[in-house]
Amino acid sequence: MASIRTRMNKDGSVAYVVRVYAGRDADGKPRSFSKSYTPAPGTGKQKIEQTLKKTCAELESRATGPAAMQPTLTFRDLADVFLSRKSFCCSPYTMQSYRLTLRKACEYIGDLPLDRIRAQQLDAMTSAMAQAASQYRRPYSSSYIRHVHTLVRGCLGMAVREGLLDHNPADRAHYTPLRAEPCDPVFLEQAEAQAYVRAAVTEPDLRIRAMVLLFLFTGIRMEELCGLEWGDIDFSEQTICIRRASVYVPGQGVITKAPKTRAGARTLRADALVFSALQAYLQSRQAEPDSRLFTRRDGGPLIPGETAVWLHRFAQKHGLRAVSPHKLRHTYATLQIAYGTDIRTVAGAMGHSSPATTLNIYSHQVQEASEKASRAMSAMLVP
Repeated sequence: MASIRTRMNKDGSVAYVVRVYAGRDADGKPRSFSKSYTPAPGTGKQKIEQTLKKTCAELESRATGPAAMQPTLTFRDLADVFLSRKSFCCSPYTMQSYRLTLRKACEYIGDLPLDRIRAQQLDAMTSAMAQAASQYRRPYSSSYIRHVHTLVRGCLGMAVREGLLDHNPADRAHYTPLRAEPCDPVFLEQAEAQAYVRAAVTEPDLRIRAMVLLFLFTGIRMEELCGLEWGDIDFSEQTICIRRASVYVPGQGVITKAPKTRAGARTLRADALVFSALQAYLQSRQAEPDSRLFTRRDGGPLIPGETAVWLHRFAQKHGLRAVSPHKLRHTYATLQIAYGTDIRTVAGAMGHSSPATTLNIYSHQVQEASEKASRAMSAMLVP
């Protein structure tokens, strides 16, 4: 199984380094064969892929033989190859998540040879994680443990497709992961949301005022908020176009990507109060149309997590219950459902790929709205 990584040459050109693991030597150290390939300027993507595929086949043929890698390939080696393969089709933000998750899995099963991984080892891993504490001194959630298991299953599934394993020990036929604990979304009650709006209107910092109102009146994600440019705001039509998102990747800084889902590219409408705040904020900035709405004081790109810090300080300043930007997103959806907005419209405004996602997250709120509608119908029809 070959891994491919990119490397920048001194002259600025990009080189591809192909590496194939070939088991371990007598001292237990991993053996590998590698070869670098630097495409000529102007080489097409298809030609590069064909050359890399041919190089992988050559190195894999060299790795076969008495020192075949199958019996001694560890899960850590397999995870490296898995990440290399995924780097061609996943965003840097997703790759960072994969690396951190597989790093956690390698703490438990990283040094195990593939042929020794059984359902018992995976069961021991999840049991140990359920009893351990994260870096934030809180127990790992069942959903996070399931996420770790999902990536482990993906790695082992690749090993099955490559002929390194005859079955996947992480499949449901052999192992059942922890069931995710259901939890209702946390949101502000109507009175609390109104208090947030009153506080935002009186907030002297125009940047914070615009941020809070955007969160409450549009349900926008904080990554989408940081990706907004002034050209996305149509003051005459009072619409906001979501076209991009900003995410932070360690080692790379803030990068711009497409919205989280295909439905994430959408046009939002909001109250005139929001556009009044944005107009005042724009006049104070004198910004260009292609510049971001929210930046650091030095003009640099804003890390999405900083909006949570701003919101926490805003809540403390005005004596409000501190919540995260995502809680304000839940508040928007909950109030929309409570006032009878149909699920398809709410899903479109939230940028969910399917109304089923909205129903799954806000099932309790939908049930309450249904009961409210039933009581209203009874009041109209029953003498």
